Amino acid sequence: MLRDARRVDLTGKSVVRAKFQGNRFEIIVNPELALKYKMGLLDDTTTISDILEMDEIFQNASKGEKAPDEILIHCFETNDIVKIAEKVLLKGELNLTSEQRQEFFEKKRKQIVTLLAKTCINPKTRTPHPPIRIENAIKEAKVMIDPSLPAESQLKDIIKELRRVLPISMETVKLAVKIPPEFTGKAYGEIKRNAQIEKDEWQNDGHWIAVVTVASGIQGEFMERVQSMTKGRAEIKIMERIRL
Repeated sequence: MLRDARRVDLTGKSVVRAKFQGNRFEIIVNPELALKYKMGLLDDTTTISDILEMDEIFQNASKGEKAPDEILIHCFETNDIVKIAEKVLLKGELNLTSEQRQEFFEKKRKQIVTLLAKTCINPKTRTPHPPIRIENAIKEAKVMIDPSLPAESQLKDIIKELRRVLPISMETVKLAVKIPPEFTGKAYGEIKRNAQIEKDEWQNDGHWIAVVTVASGIQGEFMERVQSMTKGRAEIKIMERIRL
């Protein structure tokens, strides 16, 4: 006899299905976390329990038909939900609806457009492209975006495709920065959030000096923010432009 069979609302959720010893097992999961897990992209802080939307092992999730303990123990030698769910996740097939796949695609597309707008420029004018221009170019060039891969890992290939319809290059700028003592606390946090600190040191008089790298697309905005925080007393010099 199956236990406590009641229909389960799967709205916004996904099901992972797998067979063990001829028995079908299903778990209900967060679709985005489950997809990242199966691709090895989850961070170390996310657990199997975080991925599960319900702490149950089903034989038919949509009907709410739970797998009896005796079958779980026979197939897995345990009825521990988390241990069994991990095996189902590893072996099983993640079922995504067309709406979920489209949602993941749109999220990834927006993420890629944002990254391109921040990290790329028009090499002819040395100014960043507005996001809407990048979006239109992606459509015109019929660029393929993989919603399952990290945005950063796709940028170089996408830029190559975009160059067929848009002058675009990825460029970073190396800057030398010097912050007066009274502004270091506030400015340091802003710089760390928006730039990569290559090296830095504190001078005897309390000034903080650093060499940082920022994307060309946000160079102007970055310099304006730092000067605003330091009331125009920061010293910022361009050391090198690096085109990738």
